[in-house]
Amino acid sequence: MFTSRIFTGGRLLEEINSKFREHLDHITRGVGILDEILRSYSTSSYENMREKYEELNKHEEESDKLKRVLMSLLRVSHIHPEDREDLLRTVLTIDDIIGLAKAVAKKILIFKHLQLEIPRNLHDILVNAVEKSLEAVKLVNNILELVRSDYEKALELTHKIEELEEVVDEIRLKAFEELLRECSISIKEICIVMPVVIDDIEKITDMCEDIADLFRLQLVSR
Repeated sequence: MFTSRIFTGGRLLEEINSKFREHLDHITRGVGILDEILRSYSTSSYENMREKYEELNKHEEESDKLKRVLMSLLRVSHIHPEDREDLLRTVLTIDDIIGLAKAVAKKILIFKHLQLEIPRNLHDILVNAVEKSLEAVKLVNNILELVRSDYEKALELTHKIEELEEVVDEIRLKAFEELLRECSISIKEICIVMPVVIDDIEKITDMCEDIADLFRLQLVSR
């Protein structure tokens, strides 16, 4: 997937590498905006949050364009079919990450518009989960930066992504516990819609781990 033999050796491969980095940059910025939206839920106005959401949406649109460009470049490249398949899976998985970030941000924006309260303890847990998700996405970026020069360091980062995924799994369970505690006192709208938000946040680190697994597969077996 990320190995140097794929990303060096010709102008087309360098263009793929450049577009790949650009694609990842939009995904990282998108998840970063989700982090800002969630953190500011209780202090930001609906209008400010909507502006942030529109900014995230632009990154998602640019990401989608780059996904199509990368698919076209990969189709005409002379990369080994197995490597091409790994790269395509990586591009699609990365694109799914910003799709999830956008879906979570949209739900939070709806909560704000309807003036739904997110309980303080639950909000803090969700902020922590998104913070870890953003960290995992940034590590994917770092892997791409290091793969040409330091395989061992890049491999170490894949293990850190795996650790973050396990941490977010635990945060997810904590979020459900807190939600159940709140909903056992009184049933609110948030009790119905919040489980989907919790699961979508957790899926972001799941996908980062999928990318890390693809890298490890490439490094160890090919």
